Amino acid sequence: MSDVVVNLEVARLADQLERSFHGGAWHGPAVLEALDGVDAAVAAARPVIDAHSIWEITGHVGAWMQVAARRIRGAAKTPLSDEENFPPAGDATPDAWKTVQESLRHAYRELLEALRGLEDANLADTVPGSDPTVRGLVFGVIQHNAYHAGQLVLLRRAQEDSRDHT
Repeated sequence: MSDVVVNLEVARLADQLERSFHGGAWHGPAVLEALDGVDAAVAAARPVIDAHSIWEITGHVGAWMQVAARRIRGAAKTPLSDEENFPPAGDATPDAWKTVQESLRHAYRELLEALRGLEDANLADTVPGSDPTVRGLVFGVIQHNAYHAGQLVLLRRAQEDSRDHT
């Protein structure tokens, strides 16, 4: 017999996280699919009044994946500042946009690594400084990714519509 421990629930959650971020989700485009081909100008634009930009949402999704990874690893709950929660575009250059996207990918890898470092039994653990379990936190991130992927798609469409009417 093998001493290999198979953590099926962790593997399932990792798969769903992957689908919400890279693609293959049944609901439609995942986060990276929604961002594919978006340039800095489109990312920084505000085609919907009083809505966050693609840039801000991208930073927001990354920030919360980092928070989840830290909390899975035992960090205490700490609030994000408004700027950390929805980082502004600031100098919306192509290089700055590339950095935002790289930070998003890094946050995803950090969360996936934290998740894959767990055993199924750890998923019932409470998250330090919070009510949900680790399982609930990961489900929340998956749902958060799906929600914001939808927003990204709508903002892209709004931006395309505004370009068509100019």
